[in-house]
Amino acid sequence: MEIHWKSFGKNPVQRIHLEYAVQLQVRMALIKEAEHLMDYLSLVIVEVCADKGTMTIGKDTPEPLYSMLARNFDSSGSFMTDHLQEDNALTAYFHASAPLSTSF
Repeated sequence: MEIHWKSFGKNPVQRIHLEYAVQLQVRMALIKEAEHLMDYLSLVIVEVCADKGTMTIGKDTPEPLYSMLARNFDSSGSFMTDHLQEDNALTAYFHASAPLSTSF
């Protein structure tokens, strides 16, 4: 799978989370619709605009992958937003925790 970044955003950590969310969404859509096409994952192209939080399936993605993913893809970015909110909640939880004792 190729990810084409239209914009990178200001936060490099957010970009890593966005990349994970995009890869997860593509894999979930393939498993749901056509698990037998997983061998062709390398042909999928996703275009991501980190500043806007949007993603689309690239026009260079061959059929039937393009149609199947476009039909099942959440291009609004809500999948990414949900993923980032969950990750931010976990990060806040672990940063708020008291440090572990180092004594044995």
